[in-house]
Amino acid sequence: MTVGLLMPRRATSVAVVLTAALLCATSVQAREDDPWQAMNRRTFAFNEWLDTSVLMPVAKAWDFVTPDAVQTGIANVFETWDMVLVLGNDILQLKPRQAAEDVARTLVNVTVGIVGIFDVASKLGIPRNQEDFGQTLGYWGVPPGPYLVLPIFGPSNPRDTIGLIADTASRPWTYFVDWYVSISLSVFDFMNLRTIYLGEIEDLRDSALDYYVFQRNAYVQSREFAVSDLEYKQEQDQGEKEQEHAQQLQQESVQKQEQAQKPGARATAGGEQ
Repeated sequence: MTVGLLMPRRATSVAVVLTAALLCATSVQAREDDPWQAMNRRTFAFNEWLDTSVLMPVAKAWDFVTPDAVQTGIANVFETWDMVLVLGNDILQLKPRQAAEDVARTLVNVTVGIVGIFDVASKLGIPRNQEDFGQTLGYWGVPPGPYLVLPIFGPSNPRDTIGLIADTASRPWTYFVDWYVSISLSVFDFMNLRTIYLGEIEDLRDSALDYYVFQRNAYVQSREFAVSDLEYKQEQDQGEKEQEHAQQLQQESVQKQEQAQKPGARATAGGEQ
């Protein structure tokens, strides 16, 4: 994607990239709810120039000097900081189960994961929930409005633009550091995330016939999934299926052991020898 898919919302950016990868493998018709397309395309062109001329070279340089493990650790730290926003939106959306998961995830990663450097919570099976204020507004019935491309921040809509402002103002550390420190941290977080997705973004850009339409569809669909909690439900269903499969394998293993221990089975085995 471009700068805009990664800059405003960390959790959303990952969802958009994954949704875009899915759209690459499927035939998706263009969405026509884009009355501001002429203006959006001009803003999109500026964002593309900024990404390819400035941000991508910096990301490649950062990728050259920084091991993948360090990039992942930095991304994990920023994600842990953002869990405060996720937890707040869990509460606003009346989702106690997700709120409990996010509290547990934060406590585990801050302590055992050493201030969030290591994602221990995922290894323990604690899910990574993705919530922001734009989703909260959608949860309570606020329509997204037409597709909108923001300068630098990229794909959005009127509802998510309000959500972006609210989420930015809700970051607790912005009230304890100077504004230029907060902006510097946000830019650093973005550049590290842009580096992690260098290959994926380039592949998506090269594979799209109309990259503007492709990016718009990916964003709109990912936000629809997020508001409807479709991705969360799919992850929960997948987790339950994996658990059932593991239990089934365990039961089959126990049955085989019991059969092998029967006297008749041992006598047959001895006769064959």
